[in-house]
Amino acid sequence: MTTWKWNDVELEIDLEDVDFQERYEKAFEAMEEEEKDLKKIGKLSEITRAYCAMFYHLFDAIFGEGTGDKLLGGKLNSRVVDDCYESFLKHCKQEVVSMNKNRSARYQKYRVMSKR
Repeated sequence: MTTWKWNDVELEIDLEDVDFQERYEKAFEAMEEEEKDLKKIGKLSEITRAYCAMFYHLFDAIFGEGTGDKLLGGKLNSRVVDDCYESFLKHCKQEVVSMNKNRSARYQKYRVMSKR
């Protein structure tokens, strides 16, 4: 488990925990569906509003209602949303790398060596 910090908000990320994994997976599945419905043509302000809302929904689904507001300060700014999302994904990727490294080291430690 690690702590991800953004905009003075600290959130626990535990990609080894089934409850967290399920919330994470469901949130990204919902985001995928929401993205399919996202308007690609129209007023820029409407497209940006829907785009930003998609990320608010993602963070709320993973960490609980209101998390998007805390992380993003209630702003509907595509740059702010993209920066936050990129930081989140980078943190998750680092946790996966660390998790795999630790697991490999643990398995290597107890690996049975065959004699030839």
